Amino acid sequence: MSARDPQPQAAGKEASPLRLTAGCKVNLGLRITRIRPDGYHELDSLFQPLSEPNDLLELTVMDEAAPGIAVSCDAGILDPADNTLTKAYAAYGQASPLPLPALRVRLHKGIPSGAGLGGGSSDAAALLRWLDAASPAPLAPEVLARVALRVGADVPFFLQGGPCRVRGIGEILEPASVDLPGTSLLLVCPEERISTPWAYRAYDALAKVRQADDEGLTNATMQAKGTALSTMPDISIAATACFRRCHALAMRNDLEEAVAREYPVITAVRQALTRYGAWAVVMSGSGSAVVGLIASEEAEKARAALTGDGWRTYVQTL
Repeated sequence: MSARDPQPQAAGKEASPLRLTAGCKVNLGLRITRIRPDGYHELDSLFQPLSEPNDLLELTVMDEAAPGIAVSCDAGILDPADNTLTKAYAAYGQASPLPLPALRVRLHKGIPSGAGLGGGSSDAAALLRWLDAASPAPLAPEVLARVALRVGADVPFFLQGGPCRVRGIGEILEPASVDLPGTSLLLVCPEERISTPWAYRAYDALAKVRQADDEGLTNATMQAKGTALSTMPDISIAATACFRRCHALAMRNDLEEAVAREYPVITAVRQALTRYGAWAVVMSGSGSAVVGLIASEEAEKARAALTGDGWRTYVQTL
């Protein structure tokens, strides 16, 4: 059962649970281009969706119950009253002209938390897609995108179907393509959980030190133009944006240095990926996950070796 295929239920009975799968994303490069007066960081990044790891949402429509959502999680890491699913339900309800169905959602976590993979945002997007598909009066795509942004900066991306160049605080999305023949993406997830707000604060603190030393974490000229992502071509037609080997070799994550100072596992994973054959490596988002690009014929051998080092690993052909 897909998120776009809601199943009718018999009157007066509780419907069988629907299963929604929520994948994740990695950042193939992340540049911070501006810190706004309200404290939000604007970025320029390439988001690549991955099918694994993923979360599973078991969604039950509570027939004849008052509108509302009850959320539980098998990992015990979720505040049942304040999470991306409750926020998505509330935001969609405010935008919809019709009352929402009463829902019970059981979240089975497969995406590591605190890894920079956007699991909570993906869960929210999966629920928004289902609510919109189930509604007799679905929202216009641009309205649904605004609802998604109210829930979280990464949520609009997960409503898309492929790689995107993402700018602003997540609201500027441009379809992109990845042209890396014979290459696989090797994702390594250590056990460490890293708070996204903490990572940005660490970046800000390091940036202040660098500015005092007349240095910058981002190139001043590129920052002023708002096009600081070295891993994407500077073009005006978004549909032709293409991520190639030359961009991958130049990719970097502005958050990585600040995060790695506190979490040396980032450097350890980076070094291990390089040792096992990855020709380009970068931290995803605010960490702790690290991405390596590697020749497809070497990917499974490298994955097995890295798993032996005690880390969760995943491979996806690009």
